Amino acid sequence: MARMSIAMQQDVYVVDGMFGLVDEACEGEGLPDRAPGSDWVRASSGSVFLETADSLIIRARLRVEGWDGAAEIDEAYWPDQVCLSLDLPTARLLVDQSDAGSAKGPQLSSPGRWQLRISRREKPEELPWGAAASDLVGACFLLQFWPDGTVTED
Repeated sequence: MARMSIAMQQDVYVVDGMFGLVDEACEGEGLPDRAPGSDWVRASSGSVFLETADSLIIRARLRVEGWDGAAEIDEAYWPDQVCLSLDLPTARLLVDQSDAGSAKGPQLSSPGRWQLRISRREKPEELPWGAAASDLVGACFLLQFWPDGTVTED
């Protein structure tokens, strides 16, 4: 069973329905193309930009987890999911909030190729991690990273 090595949670500003997570070495590369099969994730080799279903959302709660192997998830609770692979030259991540600026994000254990599962939840009455309408948080995103090449146990 995989073990979590890091967990970081923060609120981020959502500008025009979007924010990003970018490796420091890839900062300034611009908005990537949509990930294949997704209408809410844009990805390049070193960045992901996430869209909310409701463009009026102005804050989202972001949780980033680092795992030593393929992470488990409750698919019923997290119905919107996208999996992809990223090449992170520094493994130091920034949160790109467009006009609201950049914020320091998590640092993963080592540079290199990482698998990433991105999950989104936008039902205010059921948001995780203590998010509530009074926080002005309208969506929660869970990003789970683990080293590429890890064998998934079925």
